[in-house]
Amino acid sequence: MRRAPGRRFVCVLLGAAAAPLLIGGGAVGRPSGGWLVYGNDLARSSATSTSLSPHIVRPAWYAPVSGRITSQALVAQDIPSPGLRTVYVATTKGVVYALAENGYIRWRVELGQLERICAQIDGYGVTGTPVVDLSTNALYVADAFGRLHALDLATGAEHQGWPISLYADFRRELVWGALTLVNGSVYVGTGSYCDRPMVGKVFRIELATRRVSRWRSVPRALGGGGSVWGWGGIAYSARRDSLFVATGNAFRGGSNDGRRFREWAGYGEQLVELARDLSVRAANHPRTIRAPKDLDFVGSPVVFKHRFCGELVGVLNKNGFLYVWRSAKVKAGPLFWLRLAHPTLASPLLSQPAYSRRTGALYVSTPSRLVRIGVDRRCRGHIAWARRVGSGLLNGSPTIAGGTVWLAENAGQGSALRGLDARSGAPRFRSTLTGPTFVAPTVVGDRLHPRTYPGGVQGFALAASLGRPTGAAESALPEHRSFADALHGWASREDGVYSTDDGGRTWARIYPHGAAKLVRTSARVGILATGDRVSRCGCRMVRLWTNDSGVTWHRTHKAAGGGFVASSAALWWWRGGRLYRSVTWPPSMGKLEARWVAHLPGVILEADAVPGGVLALVTSRVAGVGLDTSPRLLLVQGTRVSVLRLPRVGGDVLVSSLEAAWPSATVRGVDVTAFTRGEEGLVTWKTLDGGRSWSVTRS
Repeated sequence: MRRAPGRRFVCVLLGAAAAPLLIGGGAVGRPSGGWLVYGNDLARSSATSTSLSPHIVRPAWYAPVSGRITSQALVAQDIPSPGLRTVYVATTKGVVYALAENGYIRWRVELGQLERICAQIDGYGVTGTPVVDLSTNALYVADAFGRLHALDLATGAEHQGWPISLYADFRRELVWGALTLVNGSVYVGTGSYCDRPMVGKVFRIELATRRVSRWRSVPRALGGGGSVWGWGGIAYSARRDSLFVATGNAFRGGSNDGRRFREWAGYGEQLVELARDLSVRAANHPRTIRAPKDLDFVGSPVVFKHRFCGELVGVLNKNGFLYVWRSAKVKAGPLFWLRLAHPTLASPLLSQPAYSRRTGALYVSTPSRLVRIGVDRRCRGHIAWARRVGSGLLNGSPTIAGGTVWLAENAGQGSALRGLDARSGAPRFRSTLTGPTFVAPTVVGDRLHPRTYPGGVQGFALAASLGRPTGAAESALPEHRSFADALHGWASREDGVYSTDDGGRTWARIYPHGAAKLVRTSARVGILATGDRVSRCGCRMVRLWTNDSGVTWHRTHKAAGGGFVASSAALWWWRGGRLYRSVTWPPSMGKLEARWVAHLPGVILEADAVPGGVLALVTSRVAGVGLDTSPRLLLVQGTRVSVLRLPRVGGDVLVSSLEAAWPSATVRGVDVTAFTRGEEGLVTWKTLDGGRSWSVTRS
């Protein structure tokens, strides 16, 4: 084990302290205290006894995040304080968020993004679902650079001695699937980028010592491969005290080539039973899978108990079949296999099964159906029913809450959260989602949390709980506080937007919900953006402005995009690389009109006010491509527009923040691969003379 240095940018919850909750490092049964692992338990059942009556579930809130989301939301109970819950979301930009149950961001941490290695995703950050360990008060997260982080649940701060390095060839392998926590050890599987050559692995990290050990599924002598990449990662059977791993195909190479080539060489395309020390206990490749057609097992194994057949393990395959084994007799081959879909390249079967103890059935979403699978007394599977869902695209995986199956329907006309009766398959609920969703939704208490692949988290709740308090704290995020001058300021807190007219000595609430972003431009005027209970679908942000100190609020469709800032009696906002300015501010006749001011290739990350205008920081990273080795600033003062280029630096640098007190300005960035050279990677550019000269420091 070696420590992998690397500084993160952390914004924490003011005054929050983690409660000492002890359940034993990595409980082997169903975790308590929220939704702490993918699927809500180590068997990956994707089920909870919580029952949300579909007819009283309502859309509640929406929170946009930076990057795409391929992982499941997790929820910790009594964090940051007793009675509250925190929702954790990670993105492909390498950003980890902690949200209140109304979408208010309590903290966020940037772990870095690796460039777009191939066309699957536009850049790689955190792709596998993290795991919550209440006993160590940590969220364990695997980044795209082969490192495992331990983030404080209440603050996001990295625990001492972390992160640690798991593997060095991070441009060849990636953690796609969920992390698993068993008896004080975290287990992590790796897969390939776009089916490129690599060696699939399972890592074990013993938390007490940070010792790392590994198991290789297909050695290079047999061509490598055998990815462990499904959404659910690695399952665990308490009865067997074993891990169950589903692998992808072996590659051509070494002795596994020509007529002797087999995609199931080594432990490729197999269900593998591992002891907790990663020794192989059993493995099996179904004899019906013979064609060299990249027939990976997908999702993760699901471990479930059958009344007559004992403990079973079910796994889906790309070929459209479900395979089910006895957990104690994996080597003997599957008990049965059942065709659920006829997949194509355009409509693959890439799903994670769910299991309901209440109905004794498995549920699988295919590109066009939700299927219920029963197992009879003779231990043979059958399709109990299949209900139309979607239009042939990749649907989301299911979650079972009480008597309802919840999943995302992804169709040509848009995506929606669906609820179907678990016994009959009858439709019970439908509500719009902001975009497609592939991973199963999370259900805790009276709340349901789907996240969308384009980068958004939505909250649904029982109607009676929509007004339930979620906390009253204020985060340290810069977008949550704005002062027009020394006396007049606004602050966004979990329970609303507050105003001060005496420099912060006293505060009064002027808006009943927290804001994602706000700007106070004068004693009476300002604007905010919020997604908390402001739209019928709970699927969008709304911009509201006031010119009477918050007595009345007016909606506007302008000031949309990356953010907004006030300067020189004007409101400025940006979208992509375009910078806009209000024609008048506050708006005349109640209508906010925009004027396009300037544009640079790239994306404006943020802007700060300067005399007569704004200074905007532009990143060259677009769709996972581009580095900021010579960052650019867009300076607008009056009618003059100029571009400032900062001194060039080496490394894989991405800019992250801007602070201006003109003529001084500071730009910060991070070299995301500096840790490979034993460096922290922080890069800072400073000017004291309005950008005529710059100093550069690295640490």
